[in-house]
Amino acid sequence: MNNTKPLDDLKEQESYLKQLNEEDQAIIQDEDAAYFDKEAAQERIEARNEELTCFQTQIEEREV
Repeated sequence: MNNTKPLDDLKEQESYLKQLNEEDQAIIQDEDAAYFDKEAAQERIEARNEELTCFQTQIEEREV
């Protein structure tokens, strides 16, 4: 990822990705949502979780 981003930017991006995951989780839990929409939401969450892992590692390294 981006090792030159300031810590505040990393935390802001982490927060944003978590918010998007919450929105997609709501789609998955919505009984009226189409299967395709739920599947797409799950795929987005999985991709974001990979990004989140990178951001969280960088945040931990900088906070030490």
